[in-house]
Amino acid sequence: MNLLFCLGDILSEFRLLFNQQNFLLFQAFIFGFIANRGNGTLTQLYQSSASETKYWSFPKFLSRGKWSADAVAGVLIRRIQHLFEEWVYVYDETKALKTGNSQWGLHFFRNFSYQKHRVNQSKFHFGHEFGALGLLCATATDWQFFPVWVKLMVPQTIRDKSYAVLKRMCSKIPPGLIIFDRGLAWRKVFTMALSFGHHILCRAKSNAVFYRLPKQPKHRQRGRPRKYGDRLHIRRLRYNTIDIGGKSYSITSKIVRTKMCDADVRLVVIRSRPKASKPYRYFCVFTTDLTLEIPKIVEYYRQRWQIETAFRDVKQHFGFDAYRLKSRKSINRFVELSFVAASLTKLVFTMCDATQKQISVEKVCEHLNIHWYRPKKLTQGLRVAYLRSQIAISTFSAKFMEKTNSQNIKGSVQDDTAPPFDKAA
Repeated sequence: MNLLFCLGDILSEFRLLFNQQNFLLFQAFIFGFIANRGNGTLTQLYQSSASETKYWSFPKFLSRGKWSADAVAGVLIRRIQHLFEEWVYVYDETKALKTGNSQWGLHFFRNFSYQKHRVNQSKFHFGHEFGALGLLCATATDWQFFPVWVKLMVPQTIRDKSYAVLKRMCSKIPPGLIIFDRGLAWRKVFTMALSFGHHILCRAKSNAVFYRLPKQPKHRQRGRPRKYGDRLHIRRLRYNTIDIGGKSYSITSKIVRTKMCDADVRLVVIRSRPKASKPYRYFCVFTTDLTLEIPKIVEYYRQRWQIETAFRDVKQHFGFDAYRLKSRKSINRFVELSFVAASLTKLVFTMCDATQKQISVEKVCEHLNIHWYRPKKLTQGLRVAYLRSQIAISTFSAKFMEKTNSQNIKGSVQDDTAPPFDKAA
């Protein structure tokens, strides 16, 4: 399977969002992000993309080009949702450390590791914060995570604060289940997500309080009906052993109410005990989708961690935090293109025809001449290394065919012709 041809076929779906010149630059950016072996700055992207345009077309494409990063994210989301039947959204926030104060939106955020006696780090960091959305999709064998949308957050502004960024994303994506971490367990966030037709799945904080459903009185009483019943005590619930993904869990589930959300939620509690001498630990997640089964709820939140590894991959392989830009528009466009490149890198390995097989780990390691590393499944690092090898081979072949002039090559060489180094001597 020709992965570069498949990648070009996917990029053709974005053609209606750009004019002719901007579409060529869009393709150059994507190939530059994938083929880049450095930090991912604009200069390195231009050198890796093998573009025939001038260098100044790259920064102009980000700052003054007439195209929308949100529209690019929308096309990518629809393409992935059309390919996979089972998918859920995952939302989280990440940071990019920067230096200097000439870039737009830079602010301080506290380094909490400094309080844990790590004195080799500064107490404050200077950088940007981003809100990111990804799609967690189920394949025939495993789960794949695709980072699809990212926006710059600035707490000092109304337009780009954390809540505004999340609201903009929720209003433009098709309704579905959104997975949050417990840091976003906020009533205002849940109310906004439910208003756009989404369901939520979130981990509860350690001080979260849940209430039983109120009992209906036998006779009509004065005043408003009760909204919350008695307080739920997690330790007094009955737990059952359930096998999920080859592991046994002590789990209980109950439909309850909480003041963090207006709707009824299904609470799932996982009880664990590392040692017999230690007390029980309780891991609580809740969702507004009451039709979800308990194994699905546990599996969805267990796979949520892939967004953290996706942040690491885009920063390590696709230059997510290597931008040298000053405007909000340019930064948003740069990080969005890095997300698109990371998603397409996974997508080309997932898509295949019925007559073709997917590329295996053994084939990739054999092509890259790796004999000491055999993971169970393809990692993002192996995918990037394999694609970079394919791009390097195709680029070298194209340049070699262009520079070779077969008319000046003689079929035979006379024996009495002295070589050049003899003349120099």
